Order: sequence, then C-alpha cells, then structure tokens
Amino acid sequence: MQQRWARHSGFVGGFAVILMAALAGPAAAQLSSNGGPISYSAASLEYADNDRRVVLRGDVDIVQGDSRLRADEVTFILASGPSAPTTTGGASIGTNDIERMIARGKVYYVRPQQVARGNQAEYVTADDTVTFTGDVIVESAENIIRGEVLTLQISTRRTTITPNREAGGRVRGVLRPDSRPQQTPAQPRR
Repeated sequence: MQQRWARHSGFVGGFAVILMAALAGPAAAQLSSNGGPISYSAASLEYADNDRRVVLRGDVDIVQGDSRLRADEVTFILASGPSAPTTTGGASIGTNDIERMIARGKVYYVRPQQVARGNQAEYVTADDTVTFTGDVIVESAENIIRGEVLTLQISTRRTTITPNREAGGRVRGVLRPDSRPQQTPAQPRR
C-alpha cells in the first residue's frame, strides 16, 4: 500500500523547522537533561502524515546541548489526534506531539562522562527514558560495562544494565579505580 506523502513542495523544509521546535518544547523529547534546541542532519527525511511518523535515514546525527545521538535511522512517532492548523490549511506539529523516538543500526548516545552504544535504542517521552538493546556497551571514563539491555533515565541520570538472561548471560565490566591517593577530609576546628 502506497502511503500519502506531503503534497506541498516546501513542506519538508518547513517540517524541519517544526520538528526542531517540537523537540525543544518543555514536555517534548529530550536528549539532554539540560534541554534546549535540537539540531539534526541525515541523508534523507520522510514524513508520512497518515502514519504520524518522521523517518531520518542515513548517518543520522542529532544534537541537543551536551548530548548527541547517532544512528543509521531514527523514527519519530507522533501522538495521534489533531494537530494545530496552519495558515495554509494543513496541520503542523506541536511541541508535545512526539511520543517516541526509535534509533536503529549502530546506535551511539554520547553525554557528559558517558558513551552508550547498542543495536537499537528507544526514547519514550512520557518517562524521559532511553532503552538500548542488543550488544550494549557503556563507557564512562576508563570503565566499561557490557550487557543486553541498558536503560538511561535522562532527567535523573540513572543507568541500569541487565544481561540476556535467556542465554545465561551476565553483566560484565571493567572498573578502573582512581589511582590518585585519597585525601583525608579536613577536621573541623574546635
């Protein structure tokens, strides 16, 4: 079944501006705990109005503040329901329209002090959580942890990693303690 694509020739360019505004809203998708505007680049962009999906393909690079997401493909799933009307009679995407973002193929997520990678990642706006699956590796300073599923809670900066339990797997890692000597805390004056 062939999908109906936007009919206006300038729609894709206009959609790029709308997408950036939609991602930057207060309750919208966040890559960085600090929020802010989001920029992106990709080899192609497709928007399917009937499916309420935006697909970025080919060396996708999305940056917000101090965080970056790279993948072969990223799909934005928009909330169902009416969008705000535009002056041309079409619909626009509002700041709260993005429900989920799914990244596939060589997914890398970089934030201060941490890099995560996996085969797929899904961001859910409602709970501000990114879940990586498939051969997950997390690097923080010189520490490395491997597992099957990684869950990052963006706003709280909490990370959970679980193994592939069906395959009898375990979470594995290497922790490198700081080699600097510990300083004794100063004693209070009497």
